[in-house]
Amino acid sequence: MPPPSLVPTRLPAFRLLVLGSVLGLLVLALGPALTPAAAAQESSATESPSASAASTTASSATAASGNTGTSGEDSEGSQGPAGKTIVYGIPGLTINDIDPVRTPNLYKLFSEGAAANLNVRTIGSATCPGSGWLSMGAGARAQAGPPTDPEQEGNRATCPPLSAPSTSDGVVKKALDDADDATKSGAEAQRSSDEDLAEASADGTATATIEDFESIKESNVDSGYSVDYGMLARLVREQGKSCVAAEGPGAAYAVADENGIVANYTDDAASADCRLDLVDLGSIGSSAWLYDPIPDYSYTVPVFFDREERVAEADERLGDKLEEARDSATPGSEEPTIMVAGLGDSSSLPQLRAFIASGPGYEPGSLSSASTRTPGLLQLTDIAPGILDQFGVSSPSGISFDNTPTDDDPQERIDDLVSESQKATSIYQHLSTFSLLLDITFYLLFILCGVLLSRNLLGRRGGATIAPTVHRFLAWASLAVATLPMSAFMAGLFPWARLPHPGFGLSVSIAVSAALLFGASLLPPWGRTWRGRVAALSLLSFLILSADLITGSHLQGNSLLGYNPIVGGRYYGLGNQGAAIFIVSLFIFLGLAISWLRAKGHRRMVFILPLVLGLLAVFVSGNPSWGAKFGGTIATLAGLLVLLALVSRIRLSIFRLMLIGLASLAVLLGIAFLDWLREPGARSHFGNFFDQIVTGEALQVVGRKLGANLHIMQINPALAIVTPLAVIAILFFLRYLLHFPSIAATSRAGLLANKWRGRLPQVFRDQDVHFGFLAAVTGMAVGLVLTDSGIAVPSTGAMVLLPYLLALSAEHAKEDVGVKSVAGKKADRT
Repeated sequence: MPPPSLVPTRLPAFRLLVLGSVLGLLVLALGPALTPAAAAQESSATESPSASAASTTASSATAASGNTGTSGEDSEGSQGPAGKTIVYGIPGLTINDIDPVRTPNLYKLFSEGAAANLNVRTIGSATCPGSGWLSMGAGARAQAGPPTDPEQEGNRATCPPLSAPSTSDGVVKKALDDADDATKSGAEAQRSSDEDLAEASADGTATATIEDFESIKESNVDSGYSVDYGMLARLVREQGKSCVAAEGPGAAYAVADENGIVANYTDDAASADCRLDLVDLGSIGSSAWLYDPIPDYSYTVPVFFDREERVAEADERLGDKLEEARDSATPGSEEPTIMVAGLGDSSSLPQLRAFIASGPGYEPGSLSSASTRTPGLLQLTDIAPGILDQFGVSSPSGISFDNTPTDDDPQERIDDLVSESQKATSIYQHLSTFSLLLDITFYLLFILCGVLLSRNLLGRRGGATIAPTVHRFLAWASLAVATLPMSAFMAGLFPWARLPHPGFGLSVSIAVSAALLFGASLLPPWGRTWRGRVAALSLLSFLILSADLITGSHLQGNSLLGYNPIVGGRYYGLGNQGAAIFIVSLFIFLGLAISWLRAKGHRRMVFILPLVLGLLAVFVSGNPSWGAKFGGTIATLAGLLVLLALVSRIRLSIFRLMLIGLASLAVLLGIAFLDWLREPGARSHFGNFFDQIVTGEALQVVGRKLGANLHIMQINPALAIVTPLAVIAILFFLRYLLHFPSIAATSRAGLLANKWRGRLPQVFRDQDVHFGFLAAVTGMAVGLVLTDSGIAVPSTGAMVLLPYLLALSAEHAKEDVGVKSVAGKKADRT
């Protein structure tokens, strides 16, 4: 007999398409209207939409009262000349390094200005100083050449060396001629003449070139990222905002164009006649991570490395440079804007680094951007757009700094940022351990799942007395295991990072959160039955995730199953593993709730509840200001349409499943298009994805995401194996193998299926529960295909789905065992 979900009906065949279209229009109408940009972006955005993300036209000067930087133009003729903006790069610097005694200059800047933790990830887990400088100047992730071989004789470094720019007339002339030849031979035209760069060098600077710049660029060719070398300097120059002076090799990397030509290189940026200065103060690193490519330069690291001493030296150099900047300031000019950035890591262990901005427009407080939407957190690629925004110049990303003032004293602000940084580091260090724990737990449950349904172990004589105990024990254990994934998010409610041992605090927070969830599922009246316990736990998980997304996704960030600010990629909204729990919890609850409503005779609510709660889930997940999850929203909507179709007794076919997928995709593309119409800095992941389609970068992005999936399988094969095991478990639980007509009873597959005939727990014979699990499986399958690093969606979802299945199997354990025992005796007589 075919399963209930496949029984034909007399309803019109196009009803499913109409249903999908109605839902799509509802989401399309509600979504964008309720997704305003962040207030900081709305205040500076123009009324007309941007026609191109790569537009470089100058924006209007920001208002003095609402600006987070210096004005791009003098508002009154009586005002003095605009002050300089100086960026001091100290790769390896963290907020925790700032101390009123050891680093008085950094502490003074921090006290007077705004600060943030800085994500410096480029390509690879840790960022070398050259890569940090190169990425900062380009406003995109880039790598400054491949790492050197640490096993090479006489080489103790893992970072590529920084090449000192050459100002030799012969070398520079050759570089200019080579660039001119490349242009004439049909290569991409230069955005500005390299000869003009040589002639336009500001007073106190000279044109230089980084030799063999092609080898530096080589590692970015197949990285999946588009790198616009020297974007910051070029846009400042093209928009008539003076020039950018570079002091030191790292700063030269940031300013160099695609031919390695540095227009304004100097040994003393303070005396240069440029409005923007980039100054390389050297790195804080270990001898195993960095070495000195340039004689007598600040990248020299002694054999006996003392971090505090290195930080103090960097602060002393900063103090000297600040004094030079004050002495060289134009009389009557405005106060300079000073920025200090930890542009890279100091070892192979990645961490959040420091960013400080002090001067006009920066009040004591925290900084953020539209790319992170998290107070006190910036990305390395936000620095260049933020500087351009200060100058009144539009950048491709449209990012600007958002300064949130505070009355907290400097040490309290330092402690808050250090706590967030420590939290990110602890999560990064313990992530693999927690993932392995979940993997092993799933494997054990999978084996016990086979024990539960095996005729040979529980169907033999005497099994009738043992089986109920096995069912109950496994159900209690599974219910406890089902709380673990969600408890990884709820741990963020506790200040565990401030404890002397953050790792221990994290473990305790997870255990307490799991106990709270477990206890909540046992409260009466729902806690009296297994269906009620599972329904309560799944609904609670869904509501907690929804509330977190609506209020700023604070539990998603710095979570063992969320996203880590050190890794980056996503800083707000719904992550992959969170989306898996969100989808599974939603549809498991709906399946159980629909079954209960149908049993109580509430026929209308059987359709109204999944429609209302499902649309709420789609809206929360898809709202660019909340979940901002493109693939996860399509997965949720597809699962919802499948559930509504099954509840309405609409027969599903391959064609109708394709219609569901197309309707879901059309809805999300519509939202992405409307989000894309906003200013680049106000867009979410939806608008950015649509922009990638328009600019032709979508295939490159898809290729990078496929590579990320393969990388996950390589570094965590235990997680990848979870997905096929979950498929096997679901197939057996829902008895799909018994409904394949092409399987002959005498074939190997048929014999395998017959082993499990009659072993289906009674609760799964309920049509509505069956429908809920079908919707959950649909959502996970779509998430696997459409989300970033999609392998994590079904893998994490299975870690919640399988425990729920095992817990529900105890609902009618005694009745099932009685039936099995009688069937077994008859089989023995036969």
